[in-house]
Amino acid sequence: MPSHIAVAILMCVSVCEPETLRIWDGDSFLIGRHSGAEKIRIENIDTPEIDGHCRYERQLALEAKHRVAELVKHQKIQIVRSGRDKYGRTLARVLANGKDIGRQLVADGLARPWSGKRRPWC
Repeated sequence: MPSHIAVAILMCVSVCEPETLRIWDGDSFLIGRHSGAEKIRIENIDTPEIDGHCRYERQLALEAKHRVAELVKHQKIQIVRSGRDKYGRTLARVLANGKDIGRQLVADGLARPWSGKRRPWC
């Protein structure tokens, strides 16, 4: 089983161009297939970890990952960058056809608002 999900999107800045988004988990993905792919971390949310501490966390993490793929697949994607996290990933709001992906994940119960520190899911 692959460790990421690859979906086709339209990356929109001033114009929309086809791009590949590789989803690692519910709040992290890469844009592009080349060595210069940009690592994105959806800001202001926390999703469960794929290698989480309990079965519930791991299952919820897979659901979040698949939900992100469902929300962005073949959509017009906008990345609103705001900085970098301690791992060097770009922090950003991610919009699919104008809809905030992070807010949707929270509404779906697959993420929670970021409180400034990780809290257990188990």
